[in-house]
Amino acid sequence: MVSECSESILTPSMLCTDEVGKPLLSMPESWSGVPLNLYRGLGQSQRGPCHVESPVIVLCESGCEGARWYRQNGRVIELRANGVGAFDFIGRDYQREWGRWDVTPGRTVGVELTPAVVSRLAPEALDFDLSTIYGVFDPKLQWLVLELLEESLRGALGGALYVEGLSSALIARLASCYGHRKTADRPVGSLSAIGRRRIAEFIEAHLGDELSVVALAKEAGLSPHHFSRCFTASFGQPPHRYVQQRRVEAARRMLVLSSRSLAEIAMDLGFSSQSHFSQVFRQHTGMTPTLARSVRIG
Repeated sequence: MVSECSESILTPSMLCTDEVGKPLLSMPESWSGVPLNLYRGLGQSQRGPCHVESPVIVLCESGCEGARWYRQNGRVIELRANGVGAFDFIGRDYQREWGRWDVTPGRTVGVELTPAVVSRLAPEALDFDLSTIYGVFDPKLQWLVLELLEESLRGALGGALYVEGLSSALIARLASCYGHRKTADRPVGSLSAIGRRRIAEFIEAHLGDELSVVALAKEAGLSPHHFSRCFTASFGQPPHRYVQQRRVEAARRMLVLSSRSLAEIAMDLGFSSQSHFSQVFRQHTGMTPTLARSVRIG
C-alpha cells in the first residue's frame, strides 16, 4: 500500500544490541565487502507498511520457527517461518501493507544489495533484481553469508581479497540462481509522458485519500507489479515515497496560506494522526510544522 508511514523492511530499531544498547555487530573499518547486520527475530509482533530500496536477503541464524502472515496488494498470505538456514529474498517490487509474526525468538542476518555495492563488487550483475521468494534453503549461499559474518566478527583478518571474493561470489549466486535482469524490461520500463502526467494528476487530486498501488495501477491500466516498477523508473522513487513527498509539500503550502490547525491539515492530507504528520513533516523538512509556520510568517 502506498502510505506515508511505510518504512524500510530492515530498521535500526530491529538491530541486535547488548545490554547498553550497542549493536552486537560493528563492521570493521577496513571492511570492503557487502554490508551486513544482525537483527532480532520478530517473535510475536506486528508491523505496518514496509518496502525496500534495493534487493535484500535475510537469513535466519537462530530460532524464528512458527507462522507469519503478510498482506500484499490487498491479499493476505500465510507462510511458515522455517527456522535456521531459511532465506527470504526481497526484490524492489516488494511493498507489504502489514505483517504479523508468531515465531520463536531468534536472530537473522540481513544484507542489502545497493547499486553502489553491486557496481563495486560485481559490475556485471548491476542490472539484476531479486525475485521475492520466502523460505529458501541454499547451503552454498548460507555458507557465504555466515562466513562473511564470521569474518566481520574476526575483524576482517583475511583482508580485502577474501572479503571481496566472498561478497562477489554471493552476488553472483544470487544473480544467477534467483535474480532477473532489469534490462529485459527497459523498453517498457517507464510510463509514457501522458501516463506519467495522468498518474501525477490523479495523486494530486487524491492526496487526502488512502491511496494504494492497486488503485494507482488500475488508473494506469497496468498490473500492480508492473506499475510499481514503471512508476519508480519514471519518477525516480517508489510510489509511497512520491506520495509522502507530495503530501508534505501540500502541507507546507497550507501552513503558509491558511490558519487551519495541524490536526485539520493532517486529516485533509491523509495522515493517520497529527503526531504522525509532525513526524513525517520533520523527516522531510528538518523542522516541525509549527516551526515551519512561524518561520514563514516571520
